[in-house]
Amino acid sequence: MKDRILIVEDEIDLLHGLERTIPMEIDCEVMIAASAREALAILEQEPIDLLLADIQMPEMSGMELLRRTRRLDDAVTIVMMTAYGTIEQAVEAIKEGAYDFIRKPIDEAKLIHVLKKGLERNRLVRENERLLKQLCENSPFQDMVGQSQEMQKAFKAIQTVAPTDVTLLIRGESGTGKEMAARAVHRLSPRGSRSLVTVNCPALPESILESELFGYRKGAFTHATTDKKGLFSEADGSTIFLDEIGDLSPTLQTKLLRVLQEKEIKPLGETKTYKVDVRIIASTNQDLEAKMQAGSFREDLYYRLNVAALVMPPLRERSEDLLLLVDHFIRKTACELDITPKTLTKAARELLLRHSWPGNVRELENTIRGVMAMTPGSVIDTDSFQNWAPAERPASPAPDTDLPYKVVKDQVLEQFTTAYVTRLLEKTHGNVSLAAERSGIKRQSLQKILKRYGIDPEQFRSEALP
Repeated sequence: MKDRILIVEDEIDLLHGLERTIPMEIDCEVMIAASAREALAILEQEPIDLLLADIQMPEMSGMELLRRTRRLDDAVTIVMMTAYGTIEQAVEAIKEGAYDFIRKPIDEAKLIHVLKKGLERNRLVRENERLLKQLCENSPFQDMVGQSQEMQKAFKAIQTVAPTDVTLLIRGESGTGKEMAARAVHRLSPRGSRSLVTVNCPALPESILESELFGYRKGAFTHATTDKKGLFSEADGSTIFLDEIGDLSPTLQTKLLRVLQEKEIKPLGETKTYKVDVRIIASTNQDLEAKMQAGSFREDLYYRLNVAALVMPPLRERSEDLLLLVDHFIRKTACELDITPKTLTKAARELLLRHSWPGNVRELENTIRGVMAMTPGSVIDTDSFQNWAPAERPASPAPDTDLPYKVVKDQVLEQFTTAYVTRLLEKTHGNVSLAAERSGIKRQSLQKILKRYGIDPEQFRSEALP
C-alpha cells in the first residue's frame, strides 16, 4: 500500500501545484483539502501517513489543525508550511509535535527531501507501534525484563523447566514477579494453549478455599444446592498456580499432598476420588524451612513442591535493570492507554535510581503507570513526581510465634538493618565513608553489612546514570 500524504492549503493554485508535483518525485497517494475543517473530515475517515499543512489559514489555523490531528492519530508525521513572518509559529509547531517546517516560497528540492524523510519516520513509528502491540499481547515473558546476571539465571531456569511437567516452587519477596514467572512457565509449556488457573491462597478462609480447590457435591453443606466444579478440575490438562502456598492450613496441606502424590481429588461430600492431569506451580515469600522447623508446614509437602525451584531476585539486587524496566513500563503503559511513549529526563531517572523500591517491580510499574497517566506533555521530569508517594517499607508484622525466637529475631534484625542502611545510603548518595561517619559504624563493618545483604552503594550515586 502506498504512503498517503494530505496537503492542506487555502491558496488553491499552490494546493493544485503541490498535488501535481509531489507524486512525480515520491511514489505516494496525494489527497488535498482547501481548509483545516475539510482536512479534519478526511483525517477522521482515512488513514494518513503525512500531513503537509499551511500555518496561516482562515477559520482554523494550521496550529489548531496540528493539535487536533495529534489527538486523532499521534503517529501522523506533520510538516508545516510557513511564510516569512511566521517563523516563530513554525518553531512553536515543532514544540507541539510537528516533524519539520518548510518556508514559502517553497524550494521544491527541499520539500521533497523533507517529505521523504517524514514518510520514513512515519514507517518507523508505525512499525514501532506494531511491535509494541505485539509485545503487549504475545511476549511469553511480558513484564520480565532484565539484563542482570540474576534475571538471566531466572530466564534460563524458566526456559529449562517449562517444557517439563515437574512441580515448581517459585520464591521471592512480594512484588518481585513470582506470578509473572509462573505465567511464563505455563505459556512456554506444552499446556500453554490452555488457560492458567490462579489461586490466591491467603485471600479465602480455609473452608471456602477447600471447596474452591476441590469442588463439592449437592448437599455437602447447608448452602450447597448444586454440584460445583473445583479449580483442580478446571485446570485438568492445564496448570494451576497456588500463590503464597505458605499460608495453607495443615488440613489443606494434607489434601494438597494427596493431589501431588496420587494425581487425584475428592470433592466435598463425595465418596470417591477423580483423577486429574494438572501441573502445579506454587509460590511463597515466606521461609518454609523455618516453618517446617516450627512444625507449621509439612516437610513431605515441601519436598513434593520443591521438585524444581526458582528464586525471583528483589529489585535492589538487580539495580542495573531498573532503567530497562522503566523504559519497558513506559512503552507498556503507552500501549495500554493508547498514548505516545514519554521521555524521562536525566534528573527524573536519577530520582528513580535513588529510591530503594521496597515494593520491587510491582511498585515501579504502578509508579510509572501513574506518572504516565498524569503527565500532560511528552517529557517526564522531576515535577511529574510531585504527587508521587513512594511506598515505604511495610510496618513490621506481629512476630510469628509459631517460629523459634532466634529465627524471628534474625528476620526482624535483617529487616531493620536493610531499611536503615538503605535510607542511610539514600541520604549520603552512596558515599560509604560518609554513611559510616554518620552512623557511627566502622567503614569496614559497614562494607561487610552491604555485602551480606546485597546492597550496592552505586545505585544511590547521582553519577550512576546512563
